[in-house]
Amino acid sequence: MTTFINIHALISHPSSMMNRDDSGLQKTAVFGGTTRSRISSQCLKRAIRQSDLYKANVEELSIRTNKFDELLSLCVEKLPEFDAKMIEDVLVNIGSKIKTETDKETKQKHRTFDAVQPYSIGAIREAIHMVQAGTDLKGLKKIVQIPTTDVALSGRMDASCPERNIEAAMSVAHSLTTHSADIEVDWFTACDDLAEQGSGHIGTNEFSSGVFYRYASIDVDLLASNIKKTVADTADIINTIVNCFAQVSPSAKQKTFAAHNKADFVLCTQSNQPLSLANAFRKPIPNTGDVMEVSIKSLVSHYEDLVDGYELQSEAKAFDITKTANSEKVTLVNKISELSF
Repeated sequence: MTTFINIHALISHPSSMMNRDDSGLQKTAVFGGTTRSRISSQCLKRAIRQSDLYKANVEELSIRTNKFDELLSLCVEKLPEFDAKMIEDVLVNIGSKIKTETDKETKQKHRTFDAVQPYSIGAIREAIHMVQAGTDLKGLKKIVQIPTTDVALSGRMDASCPERNIEAAMSVAHSLTTHSADIEVDWFTACDDLAEQGSGHIGTNEFSSGVFYRYASIDVDLLASNIKKTVADTADIINTIVNCFAQVSPSAKQKTFAAHNKADFVLCTQSNQPLSLANAFRKPIPNTGDVMEVSIKSLVSHYEDLVDGYELQSEAKAFDITKTANSEKVTLVNKISELSF
């Protein structure tokens, strides 16, 4: 039976604009008939992957790029024990197709892969060793290597080599406010210190504030399969993701808004199926001073109703700094590190 770890977090952000659309406007979604502020799953996953907390707890981070020459320069720097020509030959044969383009202004030529793909220094080092041991360069395209943790979690699609495709072990939802959101406009000026009066630039930014519901589900068995280890060996990875979900936020506009917040409430469940609790907020929570506390109560109540009504096999633990949660079906812990199974 497949085991899933479901992560639910409620995090309150004051004025912020951490995720924008293609027009530079605050991302939103309509849910339960009202407009909510939204942070996309892609935005949140990248923030986690780039965070110091994540980097400190994984062996290696993937390098996602389509820039061949830049990747080659990085590999030459990180792998000084190998000849640069050998590294280049391996990169040519380990990635997707390469095309050469000429800059219209500088006339300089640069090479790019035809798709953005995740690479890792460790995998490239291993490929070089394989070539030195007799593996044909062209045969590298068919070699399936153990992925980095972020690729094991988020997956990979490689059209040039389907054998390298990896199904994501982690599903992440777009974060939504538990209540209706009013999108406000910040009118700002950039003052010119050498001008007698007036500003050098005038502009506007949208922003919002609210309690966001974050949700992710990790297929523990698939994660173990992706990294070629046992289920027990996935514990550190899962604990890292739980910590990141509670503490990491996207960096956009943080120099302007400084919305550096941690989650007030984190609920983790171990069950035989993924389970979102977003419908606890289908009816928007009243946006009052106790919006966080009411959101916690609604989340826990919805979890209890689903477990009872569907007779689910589920074990739950929660970290609650508001001391609001009260449930016979949820074990409360005092530290975020205790959210483990």
